Amino acid sequence: MVQRDTDTPDLLSALDDGLLTLTLNRPDARNAMSDPMLEAMERELAFAEGSSEVRCVVLRGNGHAFCAGGDVKAMGDGPPPPSAMNDRIAYQRAIQRATSGRLVAMAKPTLAVVNGPAAGAGLALALACDLRIMARPAFLLTAFATVGLSGDFGVGYLLTRLVGGARAREMMFLPDRISSDRALDIGLTNWVCEAEHLDAHAERIARRLAAGPPKALGYMKDHLNKALSTDFDTYMEHEVACHLDCSRTADHLEGVMAFAEKRAPLFTGR
Repeated sequence: MVQRDTDTPDLLSALDDGLLTLTLNRPDARNAMSDPMLEAMERELAFAEGSSEVRCVVLRGNGHAFCAGGDVKAMGDGPPPPSAMNDRIAYQRAIQRATSGRLVAMAKPTLAVVNGPAAGAGLALALACDLRIMARPAFLLTAFATVGLSGDFGVGYLLTRLVGGARAREMMFLPDRISSDRALDIGLTNWVCEAEHLDAHAERIARRLAAGPPKALGYMKDHLNKALSTDFDTYMEHEVACHLDCSRTADHLEGVMAFAEKRAPLFTGR
């Protein structure tokens, strides 16, 4: 395992055999976001997107929370002065695209390991990942209405696509806790397990993702994203081109040979 230097204690990064694990590391503040944390996440996700060493990204929180979202204590300092508001808007847009946006768009699978509360923008980060696993005591919470905010980091977009418009409105307007079992029932998480088994279960899932055929998984993710915004015929045109591109790879040949030889395939990304 290689510990990567993130230039801040607020985010830890470790690369181990294709898995890049990013750990939100402000446990005393329930891993509430800070500018240094988000800027480090931007850099690490850019590295993950461009590096053949990274085949899966895992996002998790240190301590007893996943992420509380924005730092409510810091919000007490008030908004930036009007003269600085445009700069702050530009910064926020850029950092959201580079974090939530990159988690959604990057051609690599991502997994959120939700060990505890995921609230506000922290919920958005979890939803931006492709897959989620929750510890049974964990819960989800939009929280924005509680503090008079409308939502950021793509939360409304992501909720609408995962649970539909009516339920997304309910969750945003009436910010009640969503238990892990309820999250599983309505499609906000893929797995729920006891807290003591979370790390082992998440590790197994992440290793399976990292062992998959990188080009094929990247195309699959792109197809699934496009399915939300394009017509069926356009989707199929894109799908068949990618499918046939995969057929020319060494990984496809390896998969066929492994099937014939009744063994597990060893995909290399070629």
